[in-house]
Amino acid sequence: MKYCPHCGAEIADDVRFCPTCGKETVVVVNDAEPQFDPQDVADNKMLAMLGYLSMGVLPMLGCRNSAFAMHHVNQALWIFIGSMLCSLASGILAFTVIIPILGGIALIVLFVFEIMGIVRALKGSGKPLPFIEKLPVIIK
Repeated sequence: MKYCPHCGAEIADDVRFCPTCGKETVVVVNDAEPQFDPQDVADNKMLAMLGYLSMGVLPMLGCRNSAFAMHHVNQALWIFIGSMLCSLASGILAFTVIIPILGGIALIVLFVFEIMGIVRALKGSGKPLPFIEKLPVIIK
């Protein structure tokens, strides 16, 4: 499995240019984290972290061209979508006993993922969050 070092998109083994962002790839193999430009990481790690606290809005406004920030924005958006779905399901099906309990557990797990994302963004890491790594990219 390979990832584009610029946008983090999954790419085929024999691809030289990323089909998502069009840049030449120096790929990372297996489950290692995608590599981002060190200057991009240094310039945008605070906005990437703020993406988890603002549902991805601040990085989209401040650093739309940053592959590192957009990587974290996509993860933050999936966490937000998951949280909204859990809350909606728990609210609609509140008359049952199990759904609100499962929704509450899922919200706690998503909160832990959000904390993990914040820490990884501040450390300059592009390692994907568990489960979220398998989801499609929302914003390219």
